[in-house]
Amino acid sequence: MALACFTNFSHAAERCAGDPAWAGDLTPIAAGDWNTARAGHLIERAGFGETPEGIARLAARDPAAVVQELVQPQSVDNSALQPFDESGVFDEGLDPFPPSRPAVTDIAKEKGEALGVKVKPSGNRRLQPVVNRFFYWLRASKLETQRVGYWWANRMLTTKRPL
Repeated sequence: MALACFTNFSHAAERCAGDPAWAGDLTPIAAGDWNTARAGHLIERAGFGETPEGIARLAARDPAAVVQELVQPQSVDNSALQPFDESGVFDEGLDPFPPSRPAVTDIAKEKGEALGVKVKPSGNRRLQPVVNRFFYWLRASKLETQRVGYWWANRMLTTKRPL
């Protein structure tokens, strides 16, 4: 989807910045002053912009109704967006998660276990099971955080409620 303010045209940035005369003017937009440029400026400031077709649809509406919908979006149908699907990967027994591998091995040396894993009673690499769990959860947490970030960014780009 090509957003109006992110086009390759050299005048796109100027168009999205709005008329310099609008700077600091917080008076309601009169219906007679409402146009495509103002609709584009409003939606760029209130969210992530809109396609040229979407800006034209906004410009065809009453400006007060557009602003009302933006600031009180409860009436806007957003049911097509999927809620976040939790993976269940979070383990409360790991909270608070140690800040580093040395910190987790220090805990394991002191208490005989860490992250819910006991230190091996004998042999070499007695702390290895604890270290393995630390790195497994470090990676799992990163992947889950990336998954949440992807879901959130996608939701922000596809929502009909930009604020």
